[in-house]
Amino acid sequence: MNSHKGSCELGLSRKSRSGEEEEEEDRLSHLPEPILHHILSFLDTKSAVQTCVLSRLWRCAWKGVPVLDLSFRSFQQYPTFRRFVSNALSLRYNLNLRKVTYLNEDQHHDVYSGDVSMSVEVIQYALTHDAQHLVIKLENFGKLNGSDRFSNLFGTILNCNLKTLELRYACIDSGLGSCGFQLLTTLSLRLCSLASDQHEDFFSSFPSLKNLVLIRCKRVDDNGLKISGAQLLSLKLEYMKCFKMEIFAPRLKFFSLLHKLESLSSIKLSIPSLDHAAILLDDWYNNAGEYKVRVAQRLIPLFQGLNNATSLTLDLRSIEVLSNISVLLAEQPSPFTRLKSLIVTTYSEQDSVPNELVNYFLKGSSSLNPNVEFVRSNFF
Repeated sequence: MNSHKGSCELGLSRKSRSGEEEEEEDRLSHLPEPILHHILSFLDTKSAVQTCVLSRLWRCAWKGVPVLDLSFRSFQQYPTFRRFVSNALSLRYNLNLRKVTYLNEDQHHDVYSGDVSMSVEVIQYALTHDAQHLVIKLENFGKLNGSDRFSNLFGTILNCNLKTLELRYACIDSGLGSCGFQLLTTLSLRLCSLASDQHEDFFSSFPSLKNLVLIRCKRVDDNGLKISGAQLLSLKLEYMKCFKMEIFAPRLKFFSLLHKLESLSSIKLSIPSLDHAAILLDDWYNNAGEYKVRVAQRLIPLFQGLNNATSLTLDLRSIEVLSNISVLLAEQPSPFTRLKSLIVTTYSEQDSVPNELVNYFLKGSSSLNPNVEFVRSNFF
């Protein structure tokens, strides 16, 4: 990093009433180092490095910041970004990190995918410097039958201090769980490919996992997806490209599903400690007749798996779908034995829920005063 001989001073000179110059006190530069590093941690790393021109005392301040935020978006050309990342990692003080973010997409959200080695370097640096939070966004990373699957990047790290891990555009196999993530409590996968030869459980090998988010992930084979976690408390699924799912989480408290119902053929739930569930249906095929009924009937086994929920949030689309089988639901016992609150997200004050559906959800509840609440905001 080039130092600037003509560094700008934060304290500008000014003239007093008598015409004599007096130097304004540079208060920021006299802040304790931990406070200065905390302030700089709110900037991306490029901006933090640029503060070195402000004052001689700031020249090396960025080197002690416990956060690295490396993004291609603030660069015009990838070679420049690559040199910057390499220099930042080599010149930074050898101190532990709190969080590392690496995004190799430009300001137009186009992703540069030709340089895997840079991603490897950042990941290895983060883990060897005890980072607790890691966010990596890649594009088409890892070949399904190659040696560069994402899990292999962590293979040399037997134990690490990661508590949260967010991956995007990665190809992952079940080997990721054997990479020493004993302390990991939060895992978020977005647009990731899950590869395995069998109906494997990708997540049971994270012993401390409490929060799991899966968004637009897909299986690269025809096998279903199994999710289990002894400590799992919160599970969020959105637009999963998987026709069959099994979920076993004895301590799960929160479950949300955003999905196109017609693309989900089977979901088995074993979540006896559930408190709150949220179901949001995206646009579904507007077919008439028996198809509508058949699609709506897929919600019945889903509701049976949510039977222990004390609070249930549905969007108006779910209500519209269920209206096609309201007569059928009226003849069935409600699976919800603990339900205290039914929350419906609506678009206007005129929206309502048919009495048959309200009765279906609340008639099995042991609560003395179950209620229905309408909210205008989007739960998700």
